[in-house]
Amino acid sequence: MSITTFTKPVTTGFPIQLSVVREGVMVNAVIDGENLLYLVNDPAKVEEDAKRAVKAGYEIDPYARLRAEVQRPIGTAGSKKAKNVGEYADYIAAGLRGDFDSAWSVPQITLWSPRPLSPDESGMWHLPIRDGLIALDAETQVTALHRIKKNPAAYDLEDFDFGELKLSIEIFHGISVMAARQIFHDRNLKGVPVDKSLAMSMDGRDFGTTVTRKLMESLTVPFGEGTAPLSSLILTGKRQVSDKAAEWMTMSVLRTLISTAMLGKAGIHAASTGIEYEDIPTDGNHSRPEQAVVQREIMETVGHFLQQNAELFHAKTAITAPAVVAGLGATMSRTMSWSTDPMPEGVTLEALLENVQWEREAKYWSGIAAKLTHTGKVSWAGGARDSGHKVYDALNNPDSETGMQIRGRF
Repeated sequence: MSITTFTKPVTTGFPIQLSVVREGVMVNAVIDGENLLYLVNDPAKVEEDAKRAVKAGYEIDPYARLRAEVQRPIGTAGSKKAKNVGEYADYIAAGLRGDFDSAWSVPQITLWSPRPLSPDESGMWHLPIRDGLIALDAETQVTALHRIKKNPAAYDLEDFDFGELKLSIEIFHGISVMAARQIFHDRNLKGVPVDKSLAMSMDGRDFGTTVTRKLMESLTVPFGEGTAPLSSLILTGKRQVSDKAAEWMTMSVLRTLISTAMLGKAGIHAASTGIEYEDIPTDGNHSRPEQAVVQREIMETVGHFLQQNAELFHAKTAITAPAVVAGLGATMSRTMSWSTDPMPEGVTLEALLENVQWEREAKYWSGIAAKLTHTGKVSWAGGARDSGHKVYDALNNPDSETGMQIRGRF
C-alpha cells in the first residue's frame, strides 16, 4: 500500500475550476462548504465504521485503510485530537454565527486525490465524488464542519446555509501514498512550534490579553529623566528579551503578571491558557465584581507597582523572570476585592515585599526561581508553571526557609 501510485485519472465527477500550482502535482480552488462535505467523507464516521467492521470480523473499507496510511486517528472522546475537534467545532460555529465579526478563520484544507486530475476540453476539472479525497491537513476542521452540519441546532445554526460558506482548498493529486505521508509529516513536524504563551498574547478576545493591552496602551512609567509609555518597554511578537534590549519583558510575561493578579495562585497554571471574566474566583459568599471593576483594580494595582519599581525592571533584576512574575502577580491578587485569600489585617503588598532581594544572585533565588548549573552559573530557565508556586510561597511566608532566603536572612 505504501508504495502504490494510482494512475487512472478522474474524468467524471464534481465539476470545478482549479488553478494549477505545481503541474501534475497540486491544484487549488475555492469551494462551498456544502459540496466540500459532500465530497470529503467525515473522518470520525470513517474511523467508527472501521472499528465496527473489525469488531464484526468484516473487511475494512479500502478508503478507511488508505486514510489510516496518511492520517493519525481521531481516537476516543478523551484523545487530544478528539477534544480539538470539539473545540474547533465551537470556534467555527461561533464564527459562522457572526460572534467574532471578521476576526476568525478556517485554515486552508489540504486534500489528497490518489488518482490524477486533469482538465477536460472545456477547461473544467472533475473531483471524485465518493471515496476519492482524503484530508492530509486540516482534517480536524473538516471533522468539526461535519459535526456542525449533522447537528446545526446544537450550535444555534439551524438556518445556516453551508452553500454560502466559502473554503480554500488545495489538492495534491496522482501522488503515491508514500509522498502523501511525507506531506503529512512535513506539514505537522517541520518548523518551530509557536510558543503557546506567545500565541495567547495575540488573542484579542481573551480577557487577560485585553487587560494587558489596555495597560500597555495607557500606562507611562519612569524612564531616565522623564517617562515612557509602557508599550515601548514590552516586546511583542517574540519569545524572549535579550539582556541588552531596552524592553523589560515580553508581552506574554506581562500577561502572566496580569493573569495571576486576576486569578491568584490558580493563575500560575492558567497563564498560558485562555482567561474569561467568568474565571475570576469567588468565595461563595460574595458575588463576582463587575468586569469593569476587575479591569480597573488590576490596571491600578499592577500599573502602580510597575511605576514604583521601574528601576528594578530597567535593570532586569529577578523581578522580570517569568516564575518571579507569576508568584508576584499571585501575591498581588491577595489585595484585590474579590480575593478568596486576602492579605492579613494590616499587611500591605509594599510591606510584604519590602526586604526582598531582587538581585539575580543564586544565594537569594537558587532552588526557588533559579538553579546553579554544573559550571557554577545561575540559570533562570524555569518557567511560571515550574517555579511560580515556590516564588509565591517565598514571597508570602517571610519567616519560612525560602522566605528568609529571598530576603537575605540566612
